[in-house]
Amino acid sequence: MVLCSSLLAPLHAQLATGTINGFVKDPTGAAIPGAKVTAKMVEQQAVRETQTNADGFYTFPAMPPGNYEITFEAGGFKREVRTGLELTVNQNLRVDASLEVGAPETEVTVAATAPLVDTTSHTLSGLIDDRRVVDLPLNGRNVIGLARILPGVLGVSAPQQVDDARGGPEMNVNGGRPNMNLFTFNGGYFNNPSRNTGMNYPPPDAVEEVRILTHNFTAEYGRNPGSQVNVVSRAGTNEFHGSAWEFLRNDALNARNFFSSRVPAVKQNQFGAAAGGPVIKDKMFVFGSYQGLRDHREAATLVALVPSAAQRGGDFTGLGTTLSNPMDTLTGAPFTDAGGRPCVAGNVLTPGCISPVATNLLKFVPDSPTGEITSLAASPRRGDTFMVRGDWNQTSRHRIFGSYFYDHNSRSSPFSAGGNIPGYMGENFVQSTHHVVINDTYTIRPTLLNQFAFTYLDTPSNQLQNQTIDPQTFG
Repeated sequence: MVLCSSLLAPLHAQLATGTINGFVKDPTGAAIPGAKVTAKMVEQQAVRETQTNADGFYTFPAMPPGNYEITFEAGGFKREVRTGLELTVNQNLRVDASLEVGAPETEVTVAATAPLVDTTSHTLSGLIDDRRVVDLPLNGRNVIGLARILPGVLGVSAPQQVDDARGGPEMNVNGGRPNMNLFTFNGGYFNNPSRNTGMNYPPPDAVEEVRILTHNFTAEYGRNPGSQVNVVSRAGTNEFHGSAWEFLRNDALNARNFFSSRVPAVKQNQFGAAAGGPVIKDKMFVFGSYQGLRDHREAATLVALVPSAAQRGGDFTGLGTTLSNPMDTLTGAPFTDAGGRPCVAGNVLTPGCISPVATNLLKFVPDSPTGEITSLAASPRRGDTFMVRGDWNQTSRHRIFGSYFYDHNSRSSPFSAGGNIPGYMGENFVQSTHHVVINDTYTIRPTLLNQFAFTYLDTPSNQLQNQTIDPQTFG
């Protein structure tokens, strides 16, 4: 396995696949060795074959998630077909068969469901399947927000967009710290190297399922001690499918902040589309999605105290507190103006002691008859997310898939470094994610696979000032 990243992240073998296995027996419960077992992925008609061993056991490792149909065949027994088997990522799907004596041309079809308990693995995990991903409400449309429905998961942070290197999804799993989780996407490393948080995934319409391993992981997981979050994207099938969406949020029903003079403006549009289908039927498939975010909102500050008109001129007689004349720490003498008068007398500042720099700086401080202000200023956000995935079932033994994910986010803040004066200092936050996964699986024989995986992750971010005041402006 090869993993490349802009920060040379370490390599691990997490793969977005599952396993199907079980026993094949006759009506007396005796094992049937050499029985032919065929697994067919219904959506892409991809087929894998194997045979049972001397104990009647078979296994299909590294199978892509999807809906499967499994056929069991053996000489002297009726052919049995199991349908409706859903395989999810990191799942060990147990499918046993008891073949009836009869002609092989006779077929027995069984509509089956997967067992609820995994009897082959001690790992504890939770699944968020495609139905929950699409049907459950999501504020911000970040699929990691659905982790709240799983036991042992608390403190879920699933931001609508990643603004900077410190952002990204977090969660506390079984008492672990929020940045101790390992995130993967289509089997590739998907953590923010800066703060070890996750990166934002494609929209729910492009996600097939989310599997979160919470306890007792196997040896392939070892980078982070917290949970292992595996997200798999949708893939194209033999049928064309697509969807489009538009979500609007505004301030029409918003309440006014207690400290604000009015309701901050909000106009947010989140829109996009996803579609997939065959390029070559039963062989090659493609799926893609796009989501855009246009958020025109205002940022509001906390209550700030500003000087009155009299105080701007140096008159603090209405302050209610007696001001003393400061002392020069070098000479021990009180400060005076050029004429020798004290700088502070009777709570009034001598005009000759007021710095012209302070006078020019006060021009940026708003006036308020109450002595308090809460500033409102535009703080727009923009996001563009794009993903494309291709699958190629070259032969029944050889399968290749790859995906490319791009996420670009920007946000403008009128109040730099926690300030509260609009127009004084502002800054822009720009963050991007580039993620590439290539996976090549070749079946040498039913119990021996060769799997190559390549991952590239780049997560640059910048924080730039978009408005500053030249110090010479103040004199």
